[in-house]
Amino acid sequence: MNVKSLILWELGEGMTEKELASAIDVSPRTLTNILADKFPQDSASWEKFARYFRMDVDVLQTGGSTHSITMLTLSDRTLQSAAGLIRKIPLLNWHAIGQIVTSEHLPDVIHAEAMLDMTDIPGKRTVALKVKDDSMETMFSEGEIIVVDPDSKWKPGDYVIVHHPGGHPEPILLRQVQPIGGHFMLHPLNRKYEDLPLSKQDQVWGKIVRLILNL
Repeated sequence: MNVKSLILWELGEGMTEKELASAIDVSPRTLTNILADKFPQDSASWEKFARYFRMDVDVLQTGGSTHSITMLTLSDRTLQSAAGLIRKIPLLNWHAIGQIVTSEHLPDVIHAEAMLDMTDIPGKRTVALKVKDDSMETMFSEGEIIVVDPDSKWKPGDYVIVHHPGGHPEPILLRQVQPIGGHFMLHPLNRKYEDLPLSKQDQVWGKIVRLILNL
């Protein structure tokens, strides 16, 4: 989607041209010109659109694939709607979440498969992932979207994303934390998979705070 398509999408969601121009920090005339296929000539305007839509300038200008979106920042962008406070949440691949949770500071650039609109989502670093296997069926089915908050404190019984490097073929797991005999176990709901001890080498990378059955 190029910048014109994104502007039309935002206007279709109920924002006025004046409100959208103010949120992007450009003049209403700039939006009117773009809708008439008269695009900005200055780099400063394009950078403002890039910050707002969280895309590379090249993607905004050419309409590049959403699968190559580069998110410029993870700081909140929120809109108030009748349904609540809307935030853009990045949908990441499983290995990209490590970039979020293992850094002392938020990365300046991260690649997302898509940006998802969600309401009333906690956590500054919250991201979304697609369930990658059947290990947690029937609670979480392969391909469904889970929302993960790296900063939310987990407790026994919670569902979490864990980095489990100890020889397991898949080092990043979705599991339930269960207390068994004074220890914590990483419990799969599907009996085809085995319980694993939560060891000192393991890192809980985030708590599941929402499940999305359908986009």
